This record gives sequence, C-alpha cells and structure tokens, in this order.
Amino acid sequence: MSDLADKWRHSDTVRRVVSAMPRDGVASKNPLTEMLAEFRAMSMRGHALRLNSELRYLIGQPMFAAVERPATFDAWFVAAYDVEVAFRLQLAWLRAQLPGYPLLRVPQLVANTPFTTQEFTWKAAWAREDMARGFQLSPPPALRIGAERIDASEELQQLAAALRASESWRRLATLRAALTEPDRQQLHAECQNLRAALSPERVDEFEPHFALKRHQFREDQMNNAVLRLTDGAAAYAEAFADAADTIDFAVDDVLPQLVTYGRPKDVGSAADLDLLGEDRIAFRPAVPFFWTSMLVFVSDPLVEEVGQVTGVNLNFGGGVENNRVTLRLLPGAAAGWGL
Repeated sequence: MSDLADKWRHSDTVRRVVSAMPRDGVASKNPLTEMLAEFRAMSMRGHALRLNSELRYLIGQPMFAAVERPATFDAWFVAAYDVEVAFRLQLAWLRAQLPGYPLLRVPQLVANTPFTTQEFTWKAAWAREDMARGFQLSPPPALRIGAERIDASEELQQLAAALRASESWRRLATLRAALTEPDRQQLHAECQNLRAALSPERVDEFEPHFALKRHQFREDQMNNAVLRLTDGAAAYAEAFADAADTIDFAVDDVLPQLVTYGRPKDVGSAADLDLLGEDRIAFRPAVPFFWTSMLVFVSDPLVEEVGQVTGVNLNFGGGVENNRVTLRLLPGAAAGWGL
C-alpha cells in the first residue's frame, strides 16, 4: 500500500491537490486551504483523491452559498477532477477482481442504491459503465492524471493479490460457489423488487428535494431487501458487503490518507485503553490532534499497530482536556510499513 501511495505522490497534479488540504494543528494562510477547512468543519468527508465530486455537490447547496471561493479555486478544482478520474478508474479495476464480477447479482448493486446511485452517496459509487469495461479480464490501468501517465501496475497487482487472499474475499468466493437454485431465485426476486422500490418515481414520491433524505430512503430500502433474504442467499449478500467494505477500506480510506498525509503519525501511549471488539480499540491519546480517517501508529506496547481513527470525542472539564479516540486497527500494517 505504501508503494502504491508513493506512485500517486509522483504526480505533480496530485501534489498540487494535496498541498491545499487542511491539516489539523497546522495554521495556513492559503485562502484555498482555509476554504476547504471551512467545508470540512461543516460536513465535508471526502479525501484528496475523491474530492471533486463531493465539493461539486456541497457548492450547490444553499447553506454553503456564503463560502467565498478564492481566485485559485477553479484551476485547482480541475486538477482535483483529473485526480478523481484516475482514482475511480483504479478503484473500479480493483473491484473487478472480486470473485464472480461483474455477475454478482446482489441487491446492493441494483440501480439507484447507495452503491450505484448517480446522486449523493457517501460511497465511491459502482458506476455501470465501469462494470461493463471488462476490467476483470484486463491488466491494471496506468494512473492517467491529466497529461501525466504513471505506471503502477506492479503495485496494483500486489494490492489485488492481498485482497484476493483476504478472509472476506475468500468467503465471498466460497458462498458464491455454494449458491443453490433456490438461493439464486431469491436473489433475483429481491433484486427485481428493490429495482421497483428505488425507481426514480418512488424516490421522488418519498422525497423530491433533500439529498440526505433521498439517500436514507435508498439505504433503508436496500437494507430491507437484504434482510428479507434467507439461507445461502442471505449469507452471499452479507459476504458481498464485507468484501466490498474490505476494498473500500483499503483503497477509499487508507490509501488516500497515505497519499495526502504520508506515513502514520506515532501517537505514543494509549491511556485508559478499551478493547471494543475485533481490531477496534478506544483510548486517551497523549497528543492533541486527531481527525476522523487519520492514520496513526500507536506505539504503546499493548497495541504497537497502525489504526484508522473512526471517532474523536473532545471533552473539557475543570480546565482539563480529556479526549478519547476510537481506532480500527490494520493488523500487520505496522510491520509491513517498518514501524
């Protein structure tokens, strides 16, 4: 993963986009960085490799009409578009390595779900045109970022091999091979029902304007369709969700953080450590600056692993700052990255 991030950082366009990103605890007088910090403080969740589409949505919202755009914004926004095009192409190729792709036949990939909608979604959407490109049969794409072309085929092959070896991907392959004819009929029926439930007319009928409510409607309808499945069909749809989460976590969460901010920051000790379940912890950090999605290395002997921040709780009482963070650990990352 670090090697692939290094290839991304070879791009002048990527460095231009990344250089404007706000960093907690680091003051900036760059008007563009100040504008992006204002968006992030209010609701922006995107990262530097998938920022153009989210900003395009946010800029069109009335609540952000007063945010002033600096003179440098338009040219930077074009560069962010070039970066996002390359990123989505890379993500689409890696998704195409899923067992059974593109004939996955799960409710999540029905048109107009949060996975596939062309409207607002927190996810990096699965584009129909990408699923028809035949990526499952082609070698890794070069990183074409504007006029730049960077060969990252070896790094992408290594990442694809790691994904294929992951527990979630192996489980998906096993459950797909075990599907019975009744399982397939169940999946087909629920996909048809969900397609009707998420028709543009039905979504408009529920909520004609507000994007977040439309998104929630899609999410609820999709989740209900998955919950109605039973036996092997249910297990297969759940396995797809886990496998999709594995690739999105690696490529849409971890990789962009490495590209944007470099190697994980050593945050030292982990006071008041709580084990929240498999690969998840909470603790009181020794350093003050954390933000959601940040990668950190907890060098405390009880942890000694890299994790991604999934939650930050800031508390002030009696003049004493008492913060807690939650992490999703990346088993093996510290050793793999030489930390």
